[in-house]
Amino acid sequence: MRFEKLISTKNLELAWRRITTGVNYQYKRYYRNLYYAYETALDKNLKDLHERLKGGGGSYTPQTPTRVYIPKASGLQRPLTLLSIEDQIMLQAIANVYASKLLKKRKPLQLVSVFSNILQNEKASIFFLKDWHYTYGELQDKIEEHYKAGLKWIAHFDLAAFYDTISHDFLLRTVSPKKGNPETKDRLLQWFKIWSSDKSSSTYGHGIPQGPIASDFLAECFLLQIDKVLSKEFTYVRYVDDIRLFASSEMEAQRAAIRLEILCRERGLIPQGKKYAISKAKSLEDAMGLLPSIAPPNKEDIDQVIILPPDKALEKFEQALHEKTKRISDKTRARYVLYHAEPSPKLLRHVLRLLSKHPEHIDAFIYYLGQYDKSSRIVDACVHYMQSTPYEYVQGELWHILARLLPSRNFRTHIRAAVDAAKSGESSFSKKWGACHFLCVAHRDGMGRYAKLLQYQKSALLQALLVPALPDDCYLDKDFVKMFLKRTAFEPGIMLAEQFAKRKISHLTYGVKTKNLPTQVQNVFDSVGIIHHRSTTTVDPIGEILKRRYKIHLWTKWKILFENDYVHALQILCQADPVYDSGRSRWLSEQNSFNDAMFRAMQKHLNTLGQPGAMKTVGSDNKLIDFGVLVDANQPFARTHPIIAEAFRDANARRNKIPGSHPYEKKGGAKTQHLNKEEQAKLAEKLTKAYAQIIKTFDDLLA
Repeated sequence: MRFEKLISTKNLELAWRRITTGVNYQYKRYYRNLYYAYETALDKNLKDLHERLKGGGGSYTPQTPTRVYIPKASGLQRPLTLLSIEDQIMLQAIANVYASKLLKKRKPLQLVSVFSNILQNEKASIFFLKDWHYTYGELQDKIEEHYKAGLKWIAHFDLAAFYDTISHDFLLRTVSPKKGNPETKDRLLQWFKIWSSDKSSSTYGHGIPQGPIASDFLAECFLLQIDKVLSKEFTYVRYVDDIRLFASSEMEAQRAAIRLEILCRERGLIPQGKKYAISKAKSLEDAMGLLPSIAPPNKEDIDQVIILPPDKALEKFEQALHEKTKRISDKTRARYVLYHAEPSPKLLRHVLRLLSKHPEHIDAFIYYLGQYDKSSRIVDACVHYMQSTPYEYVQGELWHILARLLPSRNFRTHIRAAVDAAKSGESSFSKKWGACHFLCVAHRDGMGRYAKLLQYQKSALLQALLVPALPDDCYLDKDFVKMFLKRTAFEPGIMLAEQFAKRKISHLTYGVKTKNLPTQVQNVFDSVGIIHHRSTTTVDPIGEILKRRYKIHLWTKWKILFENDYVHALQILCQADPVYDSGRSRWLSEQNSFNDAMFRAMQKHLNTLGQPGAMKTVGSDNKLIDFGVLVDANQPFARTHPIIAEAFRDANARRNKIPGSHPYEKKGGAKTQHLNKEEQAKLAEKLTKAYAQIIKTFDDLLA
């Protein structure tokens, strides 16, 4: 592996794009707002990362990750490894190189024997892996093919703690069998060692982080040698570490299983004895076995959401319950309903009854409960379950629910427990996150300055996640905010960018000099206008962003158009543009705010110059007139500039129908939906014409 290729800005950017377009939503929920902030200054941040990586690794140092443990049906827990943002980039950059180098070797096995984590295409697409629904469908077809061919004896083979037992040395040899560059290998081994444990004092030579899509692909690469040997000798299918060997006789299935066991043990992998079994499939359904669990849909980036009406949802959910015990027996069906059902009193009763019985489905339960704004039944069930569950991940999720649903008058009853959870050195990341969120809400509602407990948290990621929940009066505490800014880890600092922009303050407000900020924080602050650099050039950042996104010509008079509101408008646009692909609904919300600011700036000039289309933007009550009213088709501006008005009007109307703006439509009360890709493309096309028309209209006026 050539280190220069690994750390090239091209590969780093591809890594970033693949991270932000990945469908590992359970993992990305921790980072979504951080991704937005980092991408605000992406070019600068990646350039700086590249510089820190030069010279065999340079000043780049991986950070010790955080680990959370999610309940499994077995009663044990599944680890999720939370890496810092730039460590995620480097892990994905490594996976990119593996994908390129092993493409030809892996291709004959894909959708023949191997059905998990298949590359989206052979080119360097920003979309890394194919949707698992497609590959799992191909797996089912292949199982049916083997069954109909008479291969009805099946050996079920699984690996214990698969990701945790992957040898770093073997993994690197997969792509560089002839040792490669010793310095590069040593550097990568050191990185993987740090990522292998959530304790800096105890690291290992095995184990890769669970959660990032890069790890999913690297795990496939680790099994490549086993796949190559096995595919020549036996008939089998593999989905991650779930392997099924097909044979026409029990003896042949046994022979294949023994051969596979030896291949696995040679690479340090441990077969899971309890899941190993050989049986003769009596039916095609028997051969298929169980489907994987349904992953939670992405709330901000989903093209089509299937909504199940109450009666249909209830029917499907009850079909997923065991006839006698009334507990969940069909996990796939149950999770599907919970992620797509509308609120329903009858379904809610089932959910609250099963909440404490199925901790492994806590994410699906929480997703469903997230649709309710008020419910004493939900609050009571959450309080009771929190006091009895041994799973701290579950406790953390329940704290989030209570922070949102618990009436203010009842907060004090639970503050002591939340404070104890936040202070305890034994509390897990998940529990601390939920408890601190609860305390921030209590602080906001005037029950005490409990948000101050955040300054004692060691985890930079935890502090970053809670920045949006900080009460307003925290920004009056110089020492408190300074602590976030001066951390070596940059995540809390970049999360302050949006808050500073809203409040029109900066790091200087807290006595922190620019040079004392982490480089990434400086880059983000600079991009949104918090850091002001004197310049005699004609560079116009708004013009550059609009040119790149909408393919209009570079216009350098946006500063003249916006006048004193230029920086404010730039900050809004810098929040919108980076999430064009990764968060369409958020893009629309921010872009609409930018359009609003632009419209009012245009009106100042039209009114001053007495031009057609001029109109008042402030009512007789001295309040701003609503943007939707200003761009109405019957208003003077729309009659004079129909192309601009129509684009702004359509974007504003659609913005009012996204869940982040209004949960229900005003007419009919239907649930609002997130912006899909097709809608976005149509709006972007109209905005392209509108911005071009604005340039044409104001070019001479502002000369």
